[in-house]
Amino acid sequence: MSKKKINIFLPLCIIFSILYIFLAIKPLSKELHYSSKWTIDCSKSTTNQDTEKSEFIPFRLGQTAGYFTENGEILNTVTFPYKITISDNRYAYYGNNDKEISFYTPTGSKEGVIKQQGFPFFQKNKLYIMKPGGSAFSELNEDGSEKWSYENYAPITAFSSSKSGTVSGYADGTIIAFDNDGNKVQEYAPGGSDYPVILGIAISESGNYIASVSGQDRQRFVLAKNTNKLTTILFHDFFKTSTTRQTYIKFSNDEKFVYYSHESCLGVLNCETLKNTHIPITGHIISIQQSETSDIVFVLSKENDYYIVSIIEPHDNYAGSFKYKANHSFIKAKGNSLFIGRDNKISMINVEYK
Repeated sequence: MSKKKINIFLPLCIIFSILYIFLAIKPLSKELHYSSKWTIDCSKSTTNQDTEKSEFIPFRLGQTAGYFTENGEILNTVTFPYKITISDNRYAYYGNNDKEISFYTPTGSKEGVIKQQGFPFFQKNKLYIMKPGGSAFSELNEDGSEKWSYENYAPITAFSSSKSGTVSGYADGTIIAFDNDGNKVQEYAPGGSDYPVILGIAISESGNYIASVSGQDRQRFVLAKNTNKLTTILFHDFFKTSTTRQTYIKFSNDEKFVYYSHESCLGVLNCETLKNTHIPITGHIISIQQSETSDIVFVLSKENDYYIVSIIEPHDNYAGSFKYKANHSFIKAKGNSLFIGRDNKISMINVEYK
């Protein structure tokens, strides 16, 4: 080879190498990182904070419930012999035959009295009471007085509320939705099963969507939309196996996705494209939580003596899981943190992409 050919070939190799280096470079994808911040004993109050400025997180572990702060301080704990209902703003414990039921603020101050018999149910900022017999309920005002009520002939088997409305599902397979004044805005039956009982239900924050799991002998999930008081079935999905347990359903914060449980599986539906994904989950799903700062979803399930926390990355990618042995457990997502309760302990874990 002549010296002239070598001189031409060498610069071309150098230029090609430089171009390859720059064109091949791409940023490394970020990965999820978890860091434990604190673990506390939830059996006694520890806070010395100015409670007016604190944001409280409710918890329930066995026969103990209360509130804690993001800084790892217990604001208030209460033990109860029978049942309790607890939300971000208030709680009430009650017996089977109470003639009236007092309810309290997170600090333990008495807020009001429900002067009727039944089973109270608090969800976010709303108060309800399920009346004896199981087929009637009332929404309550903040002082515990009755705002509006509805009675049906069939027992209530599923119930949900959001800032825009209330929805109830019944043993006869009927679903009824109400606005905040108690006016009926939807009534329909998903159908498609020999035994049409409603096992799970959720209403989106806007009130535009209702998702349900219903039936036996062809159990199925249905997503319905409310358009000028007309119900449109957008999507339905028959399950290969059925469960007799109540099922958990949750809309994403932006209402673009809905997550629903069935036997050892998490369903994920894109409400815009109607693409549906099934993700195997060990055990029976008891809670679904979404991070407030990302689209990461945490799923709590139970199998025998173990609780399993599964992590779902946006929006339907299984990222892994971890499990632990406990008698009682809960999870709660707040900001970019995940709070895990285990028997008498609560732990805070920061979750972020790095």
